[in-house]
Amino acid sequence: MNCVGKNNILHFLCMLLSLGFVLTYGAYLAYSLLSRDLQESASGHLNSTAQKKHWSTGLTWSRYASWWSWALSRDYRTGGIGLLALLTAPLAWTMLLYQVYLIWAGTTANESSKWSDWREYIDHGLVYKYVGKREAPNPVDQEAEPFVEWPIHSDQRLCRSEDGRAPRATSNENGEISNLGRAGPDTEASSWRPVHGLHEIENLYDLGFWDNLMDVFRHA
Repeated sequence: MNCVGKNNILHFLCMLLSLGFVLTYGAYLAYSLLSRDLQESASGHLNSTAQKKHWSTGLTWSRYASWWSWALSRDYRTGGIGLLALLTAPLAWTMLLYQVYLIWAGTTANESSKWSDWREYIDHGLVYKYVGKREAPNPVDQEAEPFVEWPIHSDQRLCRSEDGRAPRATSNENGEISNLGRAGPDTEASSWRPVHGLHEIENLYDLGFWDNLMDVFRHA
């Protein structure tokens, strides 16, 4: 399911989720502590009425930045940890959202680069698709290829053309295609259709978002 391992994907998602919450809370906690120090410092220079307002009320942006610079230099440990959490929290949340997207798309981080290659070939008009009867499948070794809930094979066949022209294939009496790429009196190209987008290609690993998500929990 993911480059981290199919049996580890749920733990990886939980790690990203908890990391995002911890970093976000750490940034908020540092802000609260420094803001409290700024409020106490500002209260000593204000009258009783102004003390009830937030310390940043009425400050220009330059003065606001100066006050924060003073607070960070005064308590550099809290400020440094807060800045680190503030800058790294978006990374954790972005990685989590990307993993959710991969689950929705039914692919992995490694396979996404391969789909990008197919998209480039399609944009150049080099990809053709054939959907027809398959020849008898090879015997399956259940130990090497255990049964999975999605189809192991598909009637869809893709071909990347070198010159942009449709491939040719010989059909037998049962309509099964063979000898791909060989030309002859019995060859046909009319059954091959150009692919105009990735939406025309069937992704055997995509069971739908809900089933993909349940598959993550089943292999935890």
